Amino acid sequence: MQFGKVENPEHIHFTLPADHPDTEVLLKRKAVSKKAVLYVGCAKWNKQDLKNFYPKGIRDELDYYSRQFNSIELNATFLRLFPKEQFEKWYAQVPADFRFFPKITRNISHLKRLVNVSELIPEYLEHTLLLKEKLGCIFLQMHNNFQPKNWDRVGQFIESWPGEVPLDIEFRYINLFSKSTVSKKMYRLDSKNNFFQVIEMNN
Repeated sequence: MQFGKVENPEHIHFTLPADHPDTEVLLKRKAVSKKAVLYVGCAKWNKQDLKNFYPKGIRDELDYYSRQFNSIELNATFLRLFPKEQFEKWYAQVPADFRFFPKITRNISHLKRLVNVSELIPEYLEHTLLLKEKLGCIFLQMHNNFQPKNWDRVGQFIESWPGEVPLDIEFRYINLFSKSTVSKKMYRLDSKNNFFQVIEMNN
C-alpha cells in the first residue's frame, strides 16, 4: 500500500501492529489534563471544490463553512502569500473555536526546496500569525520527490523556524517511510523538535 492506494483491499489484514516502544514515552511527554479536541474540515471552502455543499443563495462561503466544520486546511496559502488584510478578514469571519491549518507557500517547499529560505520565514509568519488563537498549526508539505539525500535541508529549515510557532511536516516520498534507517532518522527529528507527521488520505 502506498499513501492510501491499494489494488485489493480484501486481501489486507487490518489488525493493528504492536505499539512502537517509543510510543508510550512520547505520549507521557505530551500528556495534558484537558480533554482532546477533534478538528474536522476540508482543504478548501470554495463552491467549485465543494459541489452541492452550499445551499442556494449563500454569499459568504467561509461563514457558512465555519458553522458546519471547525477547521480548514487552508491549502490556498500553499499557492501564494495572501496580504495581511486577508488573514485579518479570515480571522474575523469564523467562530471563536474555529481553527486554521495553513500550508507554507510552495515557494519555500517546492520551488526553492528549503534552500536559502530562512529570510522568507519572517514575512510568512508576519501574515499567518495574524490568525492568533485561531491558528491551529502551520504545516510544511514537501514535494513527493524530496529524497533522503536532501535531509540536511530539513534540519536547516527547522533551525530557522521559531520554536514557539507550531509546525508539522508532510513528507510524501515513500522511501522515507518504507526504509527503516531513514524513517528512524525522521522520527527522531520529529521527537526532538516536538512536531508531528501530516498524513494525507485520498479517497
